[in-house]
Amino acid sequence: MTQALLLRIILAATSSFVLFAAIFTLPFAALPMAYIGLAYGAAQAAMVAVATVIISGVILGPSLAIVFFFLFLLPTFVLVRQALLSRAQDSDPKAEAAPTFVFYPLQNLILLTLAMTGLGTLLGFLSLGGDVGLPQAMADALMASPGISSALVSVYQISSPEDYLRLANFMVIASFASWPLLVLGNAQAAQGLLVKLGKNLRPAHDYLSLTLPPWLALVFGALFVLGLALPGWVGTLAAALAALVMSAYFLLGLAIIHAISRNWNGRGIVLTTLYFLIFVMAWVSIPVSLMGLLDARFDFRKLRQRPDKPSNSTGDKE
Repeated sequence: MTQALLLRIILAATSSFVLFAAIFTLPFAALPMAYIGLAYGAAQAAMVAVATVIISGVILGPSLAIVFFFLFLLPTFVLVRQALLSRAQDSDPKAEAAPTFVFYPLQNLILLTLAMTGLGTLLGFLSLGGDVGLPQAMADALMASPGISSALVSVYQISSPEDYLRLANFMVIASFASWPLLVLGNAQAAQGLLVKLGKNLRPAHDYLSLTLPPWLALVFGALFVLGLALPGWVGTLAAALAALVMSAYFLLGLAIIHAISRNWNGRGIVLTTLYFLIFVMAWVSIPVSLMGLLDARFDFRKLRQRPDKPSNSTGDKE
């Protein structure tokens, strides 16, 4: 290993720690690790993870270092490792051209992330809530904090235990639903930057043809119904898992919008406005997610295709 690469690994680990400790930049904490992994390999990503855990453990304490590892570093390492898996594509043995490689499919990377975060969600509910369940434990913590409770009363008029429990349920569901988006978003941001710099090991993703398996919609429907039917924290767990699955359809919806807007005038302004609205108004993600969910039925990407012209019109190619 060269000294330059070792310096990059140490810099990435330090940057990850700073992003995690700064709270407001916490969603981007795994971005430096994803960049190093997708640029140099899974082994280098593992080195960044180890160095980050050591720095976090020394400065923030072992507990927060472990949380950091399981929330961001471990899922990102697994995702990077799988993303770099490839196999040589069968080709004509008489051809002199260099062999081409097929990489781990994008759809499978999304499903892998859903599986990891879904398992983490289940373990989180079973281990963190105690006898009362995770939502009730969070509601009790909110009520026990004088600063937070007074702010909630003055701003949102939240005062009763039922109001605190509803807020806790929403916070728990939203937090777990955003988890796969953060893991995949950091990996995509790193990949996009590497593609622009010409340093990517994995080819650029083709989002125009991205699809999700039909059975995933059945899983979402079953979890959604269970979330409505089951009482207590078990129902909240089902709702959180349903929201987590819906996050995959949110990504699919964004891919569809990018596909159908490819030939639009002012496409950059439209996409910038959309992302800004998603950032400031979370409910905008709902119609985007529904577009992804309903794409198997309506095939929205046909909207970008022009209607067929008569065969004798000017400009037709035979």
